[in-house]
Amino acid sequence: MTQITNLATTLAAGVNTVDTGINAIQTALATGKTQLNPASQGESTRLSSQVSQYQATAASLGQVQNVINVGQTGLTSAVALVQQMQSLANQVSSGTLSTTDMQALNLTFVQLAGQIGNIGTNASVNGQNVLINTTGFSVLSGITTASLITVSGTDLTSIGNTLAGLNVSTIAGAYSAVTVLASQLALISAGQSNLSAASTGITAYTAEANSLSTGLQQVVDSISNIDPTKLQAQLQQLNNQQSVDYYLVTQMNQEAAAVLTIFR
Repeated sequence: MTQITNLATTLAAGVNTVDTGINAIQTALATGKTQLNPASQGESTRLSSQVSQYQATAASLGQVQNVINVGQTGLTSAVALVQQMQSLANQVSSGTLSTTDMQALNLTFVQLAGQIGNIGTNASVNGQNVLINTTGFSVLSGITTASLITVSGTDLTSIGNTLAGLNVSTIAGAYSAVTVLASQLALISAGQSNLSAASTGITAYTAEANSLSTGLQQVVDSISNIDPTKLQAQLQQLNNQQSVDYYLVTQMNQEAAAVLTIFR
């Protein structure tokens, strides 16, 4: 009788263990997450924090890129305006226009200069503007403390004012304007090159931040996410074991009942 009792206790403990395993797997399948021990949970939390940091870095760099994009668009428009002004100055310097025509072209010339200044004023993105002064700004990529990117500015307001001070209503004024226009166009071109270089750096660091974020997220997923196929196989094994255990418990109960009958 004692042997039967001991065996029944062992079987009951086995049934409880199997039931616990089945419940754990069913929960994991429902949530899609593994039940982590404290060490694994700590590692997952640490890596998830790094993922968030790199994602924030990429988002921040994206905002900087927006500022650069607006600046590049503005400089492209400014180049087109300066080229129109050069065309006007060249027409006047040809010496084939009447005084009235030259004065009319000068009015257009001054209006175009004003538009250049307006481009700079309207190029702000979240308070950042790389077209109203030459100061620009610097930004850390967030990848390493040494990854400093300098975004140089171009002062379109100053350029616009300089060009607005020109006068192409005379041939002599037009000749002078041609020289000044070339120098201001060179400043704008240099600004385009600076923004292009900054954009290249931003693009590279953004790609690196995204790559690091993706790689770490894959590690986090490997720690916390389940393998449904593997768990389903384990669940089937436990269900089979549960059936066997229940059968044995039933048999043990019948044997115990038979023994008790002897003592009646």
